[in-house]
Amino acid sequence: MGPGKWTPECRKVYNLLDTVSRHTIQVYPKSWSAVMLTFDNAGMWNLRSEVWERRYLGQQLYISVTSPARSLRDEYSLPDATLLCGAVANLPKPPPYT
Repeated sequence: MGPGKWTPECRKVYNLLDTVSRHTIQVYPKSWSAVMLTFDNAGMWNLRSEVWERRYLGQQLYISVTSPARSLRDEYSLPDATLLCGAVANLPKPPPYT
């Protein structure tokens, strides 16, 4: 975490050796926080603000982690109405499981 706006230079100060495992993080006003995620199984994961009003404002995102085994036991198909953004906005969605 740090004050101001995040820049690529901030990556140089990430603690990647002895990180702390947490379920929640703080993002202070006019600051940033970097989050390293480990997805231990395939499926749809939700990252969101704990404050409901902020979720309504769009401070949440879903991450789809696919399995090479393509098993319905692990995950469902990505919903057709899913909005994609950023680097994946123009990529094709994975084929359905059913």
